[in-house]
Formats: sequence, structure tokens, C-alpha cells
Amino acid sequence: MKASDLYLLGKHLMDLARRGMVDDADPRVPEIDQVVTAVLVETDGMTIGELAARTGFAQSHVSTSVARMRDLGWLTARQDPADRRRTLVRPIDAVYEAVAQRQSRGAEQVIARALLETGSAEDDVAGTAQRLTSAAAELYRVLTERALGADTAGSDSSSPKPLFTLAERAGGHSGDVDRKESR
Repeated sequence: MKASDLYLLGKHLMDLARRGMVDDADPRVPEIDQVVTAVLVETDGMTIGELAARTGFAQSHVSTSVARMRDLGWLTARQDPADRRRTLVRPIDAVYEAVAQRQSRGAEQVIARALLETGSAEDDVAGTAQRLTSAAAELYRVLTERALGADTAGSDSSSPKPLFTLAERAGGHSGDVDRKESR
């Protein structure tokens, strides 16, 4: 695989994710707004800098997106109780619920649907989708740790890192905070 192929794969994966995280009846919003809200629903608030690191968008673009969504009433801001110099943004409850429901769709399901659309044999789709999802999850974990500056030296690379998904939270994994209780 060449670097140019990797770039084109990234574009295809972004399109798959976008299709998997929206419904036909959803309003059209800029891609950055979709990504920012998708990240925010997995936390109880993030700073602009944290959002930029997590999403890969420039901090100025994230600031513009957050300002736009605050003006629309989709996001709120509050001081970080741990460090009052920092401002945390989070989606309002209605946005949280809508995004969380769409985001909880499994990547494996989205990839399987895409494989079927390409004409892949139906009996091969489930296994292929599972393998591709596992590989993508590992790459995501490694790249996200690097973007967030996580120190992985000496750690078990197969163990889950601080990032978590709505599916894990819904499954009641130990240590996860119930979002409703943390409000």
C-alpha cells in the first residue's frame, strides 16, 4: 500500500463513518460539527485544545465550530471544576441523545453494509467486517494515544486506554461514569 492509497482509504473511511452517524432526516451540518459533537458525547466536557487534539482539526477550526454550535444553542460552556482557568464545552441534552444514538451504531455494521454494497459475497461479509474493524480499532487506539500525548511506554498495548465508547459505557464496564449521574 502506498501513501497515496492510505490517503484515499482515509477519505473512504470518513465517508463510511459520516454515513453511519447520520440519518436521512438529519439537518445538513458541516463535517467538523459532526465530528466535534461525536467526540463530545463521549465526555463530560472538553476544552477546545483537547477537541483539536482528539479530532485532528486545527484549533482555529474547532473554535469556529464550537462558536457556531453555541450560537445555535447546541453546546454549552462551563468552567472546569478542576481548573477554573479552563472552559469545558459539551452538547445540550437533546443533541447528546441524538448523536449518542447515531454514534452507537457499530463500525462493524457500517463496514459490513459497505462490503455488501460493493458486491461482496454475503457469507464472507461478517468475518471480513470483523477483521477490518479490529484492525481499524487498533490503528485508532495507537494514533489517538499519540495525538493525546499518552505515555504508552511499558504499558500493555492490548489493554484499553482512557478513551471509551458509548457502547462500552452502555455495557456497564467497571470504572465508567454514568453520564446522567455526573450532571
